[in-house]
Amino acid sequence: MMRVALYGNICNNYYVIAKCLRENNIADAHLYLNDKVDMQHRPESDDPHLKNNYPEWIHMDNRWDPFKFLKRLDKSFIKELNTYDVVFLSDLGVLLAPYIKPKKIFYVTGGDLTRLPFSDRYMRELGGMKFWLSRQYIPFMQRKGIRNFDKIITQPFYPFRSALEKIRVDNQKISKSYYPVLIDTDSVKFVPDAWEKIDAVNRKALQPFKFIFLHPSRLFIEKKKYYVEMGVWKGNDNLFKGFAIFLDKYKIDDACIAMPERIHSPDISLAKQIIADLSIEKNIVWLKPSNEEGFTRSELINYYSLCDLVGDEFGTGWFGAIVLEGMACGKPTFCYVDETVMRQLYPWHPIISVKEPEQIAERIAEFYFDKVKKVQHGELSRQWVKQFHSITNGTQIYVENFKKDLQDIFKLN
Repeated sequence: MMRVALYGNICNNYYVIAKCLRENNIADAHLYLNDKVDMQHRPESDDPHLKNNYPEWIHMDNRWDPFKFLKRLDKSFIKELNTYDVVFLSDLGVLLAPYIKPKKIFYVTGGDLTRLPFSDRYMRELGGMKFWLSRQYIPFMQRKGIRNFDKIITQPFYPFRSALEKIRVDNQKISKSYYPVLIDTDSVKFVPDAWEKIDAVNRKALQPFKFIFLHPSRLFIEKKKYYVEMGVWKGNDNLFKGFAIFLDKYKIDDACIAMPERIHSPDISLAKQIIADLSIEKNIVWLKPSNEEGFTRSELINYYSLCDLVGDEFGTGWFGAIVLEGMACGKPTFCYVDETVMRQLYPWHPIISVKEPEQIAERIAEFYFDKVKKVQHGELSRQWVKQFHSITNGTQIYVENFKKDLQDIFKLN
């Protein structure tokens, strides 16, 4: 059986893929993790029972760190990966590609293509000669790595297309297949007793409100050119403005926006200022995660379950894990998406694609006043995720796509 290694487990995407490959006897897949990896990128974030109890195919160690090669030319990780037949890389693992002997596949996860390869975007906020050198060296190595892959798996949304063009990637290397992000809909689903399971502090803060709009996204409000090109601009202020219109127009006082207060939101101070200017502070609940990095996915499922609506982004025009998780929990989910691209990828979708504050306000009002519609749209949302993004239905798509792409890179008949 083909042996496959995966490194760069952003939001547990590789954990899910590795399980898919193993459970369908496609490959002997092994997941590699650095021991300092963020909480959201650890398998136990999805499956708490795995904490301190990884199976033999999940390898966590401080040796699995691309920076050991960059800083000390330590090739131990490269030698480990070279024992496999195929290597999947994401995140900073991409810069190891030129030194990997087996066939290499770059599974794009976001910033590894839209931010890391560009010196004007990577570590932009940090000054000084040391960081200036890092901003030149690491993006150079990332670009070099991207050009050395045998196959690149990506999506046709603007930030990805734009970055690939700037890096001048050979179009023949870009997979023509669409690999939808897979989630375990047996685990990510509505939790009936979610209210009792959340932290008491957050429960008390939410108690006064009968209608909750959950907005668990990072806060990227300023429409900076490189934010847009990176795909991280979220237009969160459009939601705040739309919510203010909704509250004022319909004289609502029992609705709130709930957001986690986390370190990975660069515009959190700006968000609080905008909220104050709109005079809606009393309708905003800042949720307190137990970890400053934010909630784990298993924790977030409780908040998806108790809320009425979920919102992700109102800026760039694509969607990610938050949309899929909110919909899998049966909630109407707001996210501005590029409809031209969506028509290429899906025959239909129930994502509530709105961007302007007035549109947002009216769509919120629809679900606030029509509880039947809210439930029906939530059911449709979960149906869509199960049809196109569940492990059960998506596995066969992955199997067929992997076969085609592996045949291509190995030139098999």
